[in-house]
Order: sequence, then C-alpha cells, then structure tokens
Amino acid sequence: MDDRQCYYNETIAFFYNRSQKYLATEWNAVSKLVMGLGITVCIFIMLANLLVMVAIYINRRFHFPIYYLMANLAAADFFAGLAYFYLMFNTGPNTRRLTVSTWLLRQGLIDTSLTASVANLLAIAIERHITVFRMQLHTRMSNRRVVVVIVIIWTMSIIMGAIPSVGWNCICAIDTCSNMAPLYSNSYLGFWAIFNLVTFVVMVVLYAHIFMYVRQRTMRMSRHSSGQRRNRDTMMSLLKTVVIVLGAFIVCWTPGLVLLLLDVVCSNCNVLTYEKFFLLLAEFNSAMNPIIYSYRDKEMSVTFKQILCCQRQENVNGTAEGSDRSASSINHTVLSGAHHNDHSVV
Repeated sequence: MDDRQCYYNETIAFFYNRSQKYLATEWNAVSKLVMGLGITVCIFIMLANLLVMVAIYINRRFHFPIYYLMANLAAADFFAGLAYFYLMFNTGPNTRRLTVSTWLLRQGLIDTSLTASVANLLAIAIERHITVFRMQLHTRMSNRRVVVVIVIIWTMSIIMGAIPSVGWNCICAIDTCSNMAPLYSNSYLGFWAIFNLVTFVVMVVLYAHIFMYVRQRTMRMSRHSSGQRRNRDTMMSLLKTVVIVLGAFIVCWTPGLVLLLLDVVCSNCNVLTYEKFFLLLAEFNSAMNPIIYSYRDKEMSVTFKQILCCQRQENVNGTAEGSDRSASSINHTVLSGAHHNDHSVV
C-alpha cells in the first residue's frame, strides 16, 4: 500500500476498522444512558460557567486581572461544554455519519477547549508568581493588556485545535494513525500530550516556588500589623483557590494524556478499554471550577445566590450583610486597597 495515498473520501468506518476501534452500529440502552447523562453534564457545565462569568462581570470586587483570567477560564470551560455537547450528538452510531471534515471538527473543538484551559491556568500561575514576588495582591496590568493576553490565549488555542484539520493528521499516512483517535497521527498526539504535561509541570513548579517564598518570608517576620496579616491571609486564600483549580485540572486530565502517550509508544497496551472513562473524567473537570469557587470564595458564592435569586445589582456591589458576608467583604476590601498599596502583602 502506498503511504502517500490520501483517503479524504473514505468513510469514518474505514479508519476505525484499521485502528480496531469499536464503532457502534445501533443505539442500545447503555449508549442512550451515556448520551443522556453526557448531555445533562454539558448543560450544567455551560450554565455553571456562565454563572461565573456573569458574577465576575457584575461584582466590582472581582474587577482585577486575576479574576478576568478566571472568567476566561470559565469561558474555556463553557466552550468545552459546547464541544462535548456537539460530541454527544455525534458519537455512538452517529459517528458513522460523519465525514472526515466533521470528525476533525469534533475533535478539534475539544482540543481547542483544553488548550484554552491550559493556557489560562498558565497565565494565572504567571500572574500569581509576579504579584507575590513583587509583594502585591494584584498586578498593575492594564485592562488592555489583559485583553491582549486573552486574545493570544484563544488565538493559540484555535491554532492548536485546527492543526490536524489543516494537515497534521494520518489521512495521507495511513500507517501512522492512532488507535484512540483514528484520524490523528501518532506524532501529533505525542506532541500534544507532551506539550500539555510539560505545561502542567511548569505550573506546579511555579506554585511550589510561590508557597516556599511566602512560607520563608512569613517565618522571618516577627511582627505584623493587622492589615499586613489580613493582606497575607487574603493572598494565601486566593492562592489556595487557584491551586485547587489547577490540582483538579491536572488530576482530571493527566490520566487521559498519559493514555495518549501509551497509545503512541505502546502497541500492545489496551488503551481503548479505559478511553471512555478518562474522557468522562476530563468532561467533569469543566464542571468543577464553579463548585470550587462556591466552596472557597464566600463573596463569589453570595454573588451566585444573588444572580440566581434575581436580586438587584446594587445588592451585589453594595454593603455586605451577615457574618459570612462581612468577613468576605473585608477580604475584598483589602484586595481593592492593596491595589494602591503595593508593598503591604507579606
């Protein structure tokens, strides 16, 4: 067989049969249940992350670069929900109806959402690293620069998701096709998995450096004013929140990326047995961040409740009421004040 021959006109079943990947012919009870649960999770993902974006938009206490990046992370998760929603309607027996172009689109949407999430998490890690080592709660980054960063993130994500569609696939090199993604070349999947895993390691190193620095500096300080302690506690609370978000992302995505690498380097490994489980785990990650924000940030939680209860916007931005709200309000007042007092964090 000539490896240079291209197979753009072949059916999806042709590629799946070559990769020995199961392709369903009809809907059974299990596949219908999986589709129903998948669609339900997708709807929750989109609504929950939309709630995060609205909360950050209407609450002035969240109008800082770190929260704009968190809103963009929510946008990436919202996009992931859309990508999985499209996947749910083009999986199972419906996969047979796809053309080469629509199959590549289906996978490209998921790749784009993952790249956007990784890039946002890296941007957040860099932002936190800069602020802590400059002894600030927030960077002096202007809104224009934040917009530029967000545009760069999405441009890079779209390019990464589109690369297989514009040529880095196995359609003209059929012997290099992956088992897990039968139209993707092993070289692309290997590059994509290693790129993301290396990025995970970089983020972990950044946060480890931050926590070591904060711990050492705190131990060296013998006395603190109440304002300094409050600023430090607020900064650490925010750090812990973004670290939990990063940790959840790594836990949910690393198994799938490792499985991709095994698919590339281990021809005898039965990776297809675990593929659906790890895909489901990755899908759940997009629903976790709003839950983490609700648990970790009382101000965010209160804003969520006010949006869901259709309370007026001035209540969101106004004076806090209740003990929990008051404590959270103090934290965010400190955040706002520290914007003008850069050397009061640690």
